[in-house]
Amino acid sequence: MTALPDDSAIQGGPASGRAPLGWIWFVAMLVVAVALGVFVVTRSSDTHQSQTIEIVVPAGTADKLAAGEKVVVMPARLEFTVGDRLKIRNEDDQDQSVGPYQVRAGEEIVLEYGKPGMYEGYCPVSEGERYLIVVKAA
Repeated sequence: MTALPDDSAIQGGPASGRAPLGWIWFVAMLVVAVALGVFVVTRSSDTHQSQTIEIVVPAGTADKLAAGEKVVVMPARLEFTVGDRLKIRNEDDQDQSVGPYQVRAGEEIVLEYGKPGMYEGYCPVSEGERYLIVVKAA
């Protein structure tokens, strides 16, 4: 009768102390997949969702300003991150200065901030007639 070899004689078998090549490949790929998954989750949580802030100049604003009334349509301070947008719509029948921007009567402008910076100055339709726009890096 011919004796069958025991497990230790089979290369890569359980008794040899070496894991089969397939298992090593599987574990290596699993480690890489987990590492990539963590990287993707980390990167996606760092991305900034851009926002749009809208300011509307209502009809009759020029008349109210001419009559000496206080009109506030723009906050004294606005904060943005690079990539955010500011939309200004002028529903008045006269051109208006909103922050550093001139908006024609009945028109709308949309600005996207492309670099960090600070802008400040006079604004007749802002609290205290001053504005500060802060744009932060993404």
